[in-house]
Amino acid sequence: MIGIEITFKNHPTATGLETFSIEDCLVANNSTPNTARPQILIHLPKTDDHDVDNSFVSYEGYDWHVIGTTVAQMDGNTPTRWNRYAIAERIIAL
Repeated sequence: MIGIEITFKNHPTATGLETFSIEDCLVANNSTPNTARPQILIHLPKTDDHDVDNSFVSYEGYDWHVIGTTVAQMDGNTPTRWNRYAIAERIIAL
């Protein structure tokens, strides 16, 4: 599998907002495109430990808001390069 680089923007920190990129991410649909708030899963690599909650990403021409992440799975039980994922909802203008 080939991962892509995702830039996480406007991540809130104690000192302000931060922007950073994570390489080798996988992206998958988590819902259908016609749901009220379409979602994607961003699978994060084991080599990165950034907190991405409440960040914003651009993907496939849409803006997404990261609404939560899972805890990292045990490396020994996770044979792939990815061990946690973030859930992001598409931002829909009203």
